Amino acid sequence: MCELFAMSAGRPTDVDRYLSRLIPRGGRIGPHADGWGVAYFEGRASRIFKDASPAAESRYLAILAKARLKSTAVVAHIRKANPAIVGRATANTHPFEREWNGRSWVFAHNGKLPGIQDQADGRGGRFKPLGDTDSEQAFCLLLNAMAQEIDCGDEVSPRSIQSALMPVVDMLSRLGEFNFILSNGEYTIVHAHTRLHVLEKSPDAAARGNPVALLATAPLTGENWRPLSPGSTCVYKEGRLAG
Repeated sequence: MCELFAMSAGRPTDVDRYLSRLIPRGGRIGPHADGWGVAYFEGRASRIFKDASPAAESRYLAILAKARLKSTAVVAHIRKANPAIVGRATANTHPFEREWNGRSWVFAHNGKLPGIQDQADGRGGRFKPLGDTDSEQAFCLLLNAMAQEIDCGDEVSPRSIQSALMPVVDMLSRLGEFNFILSNGEYTIVHAHTRLHVLEKSPDAAARGNPVALLATAPLTGENWRPLSPGSTCVYKEGRLAG
């Protein structure tokens, strides 16, 4: 399976320390050797760096993990192709990105969703996959659900996001394993179907009032990560739970 990582923060913050711990899991001390990607938000738009090569062998990612790029929202992923026939390709590498309602939305998934094409057939919608993964198909289903339930130009809130997404999340969760992170830079939506951990750094004098929430499939450091409840969905904004 793949591994997820994300950050939501009150002020622009770098994640270099955590990326450096994630990188070896991408083919050196972990089997996730079929691509990597990192999205940093700058306001309404995201800067996405990704490649279908193993994270542990990528000089590009090693440089990126020391670049001290700062953002209030980051989504990262290291991939293990499952099934293997859906191989290494840029179009199959997370995080995926689409524009909706004037913002970039990025998505990364951990799990496997057999039969998703049967669920998607006939649903239509603006968003279509570019690659071959069940993950990207799920992303398109989620975005289509929001586009159908929320009028463009309306204010997007945690309540409206969850109301639009949860029927699709429940349906896809019945197919298989569906841990995911979805972000538009303002809100970061996390669904812990089976396994995700959170590290919440409370504001203090050293942090200058900058709350930070870090999410990962498995803890990346010896800090006080805690598992999210299986089946739970959380929405973070500026490092805090929203809504």
